Amino acid sequence: MQTTNNYVFLAAENACIVVHVNNTVVATNVQTAQQLLQVFKQYNINMLTDTIMCSSSIDFAEEEGFATDNCAHNIIDAVKDILVPLA
Repeated sequence: MQTTNNYVFLAAENACIVVHVNNTVVATNVQTAQQLLQVFKQYNINMLTDTIMCSSSIDFAEEEGFATDNCAHNIIDAVKDILVPLA
């Protein structure tokens, strides 16, 4: 059994997803699932073993410049679909 390696925090800001890994901002301009996937790969973020948390700004993404409240979740969900195949 693997243990948690990273604490990942995702927030919405200015129509982008901001990614924190272990209390350090590692990306501030994530606008697509492909970009988020690259950040996850670069920082060895594992959706199954790392702790991934979302700010309430992800839930209310429209207030942060996204077209709808679902937009930020859709980006995150698309990455999850790629990294966590049918379990």
